[in-house]
Amino acid sequence: MQNRYIGDVGDFGKFGLLRKLCDGTPSLNLGVVWYLTDCGNETKADGKHVGYLDGVCHSASQERFRSCDTKLYDALRQLLVDADGKVVAERRLIATIEGAGVLPDGTVFFSETLIHKEGTSRSEWLRRALETAAKAEVIFIDPDNGIQSQSSRTTGPKHALWSEIRAFASRGQTVVVYHHLNRSVPHEEQIKLLNRQFQERMPNGFETFYMLFRRGTRRAFFVAAAPPHRDVVASRLSEMLFGEWAKRRHFLPEISYTGTLQSGESRNR
Repeated sequence: MQNRYIGDVGDFGKFGLLRKLCDGTPSLNLGVVWYLTDCGNETKADGKHVGYLDGVCHSASQERFRSCDTKLYDALRQLLVDADGKVVAERRLIATIEGAGVLPDGTVFFSETLIHKEGTSRSEWLRRALETAAKAEVIFIDPDNGIQSQSSRTTGPKHALWSEIRAFASRGQTVVVYHHLNRSVPHEEQIKLLNRQFQERMPNGFETFYMLFRRGTRRAFFVAAAPPHRDVVASRLSEMLFGEWAKRRHFLPEISYTGTLQSGESRNR
């Protein structure tokens, strides 16, 4: 995660998903591990998809997002948009989100920068992340690019390592992991491969779901639900996949559907 990405359309989907998963009765305590990186010298145009918040955006286009989560949309506009209706770059900071109640009450954040170079200890960084989020029931893992693959190039600070994901899951926490879909293979193949790896690598009793967000650049969210949370997670994801988020074509039910979610119903096991 980088500060300059805060508030783009992917964040709207990300925060909307986390709010849906953790709010309600019963509520689930949320911990956010940002995987913050310091890549200020990059010149890529990532994070540019903020038009959905701009005042110049057509009202019908705004409503396409606002109707999914009115409180979230209005909060992001209040935080990031100036009087002229423009997103202010200087406000796009993780600290802005952490202090504004965008995510559910009681959310804990681990915002320590992950530096990957000789002389630093990633294991110590992970230890502090685990300690900070020890009491959370749901952990959101937010690496810049997503989950490591077999390539040695995906073990730096922009990727979450399987050992790190497993470290949270092994103590009974549900994990939600962001993954930026790339062009190496078709998106459907990437999702199927990662979904299979989750099923193989998570502790016994976990169930994995995936959600595909299609605005801006396509991103997948993998949700590995711990046994105590499994039915609640399945029910709330189902509501997203068959409700306003899907109606507005933000999340795609025809791809995200796992075969275990049912529209408007809780599952009986």
